[in-house]
Amino acid sequence: MKNNNQVKRYLLVASLIGLFILTLLVAFVAYKYFGVVAKGILGITTMYLLFYFGRYSKIDVSVDTLLIVPNKVRYFAVAFVGGIVFYWATMQVLEMILFFIKR
Repeated sequence: MKNNNQVKRYLLVASLIGLFILTLLVAFVAYKYFGVVAKGILGITTMYLLFYFGRYSKIDVSVDTLLIVPNKVRYFAVAFVGGIVFYWATMQVLEMILFFIKR
């Protein structure tokens, strides 16, 4: 009974390693021939993560809180960097859309 579980465990690990290698191969080929699509997918993922972490973060972004807090630099830094990252992600998605339209 113990050997049967151990064989299943080794089989599972071997199949996960094989799937990981296959994923790397597909990602390499997709990026090599369709780099714009890969960048667009990364842009979509980045925008999703910005929205997700912005919604579930514990930072209060009301103006009253911003006026009360003595350390305002972090709010401005997050707003500046977040805006830049969101713009770059949007441009990558737009490039992917244009790639599909032109094709």
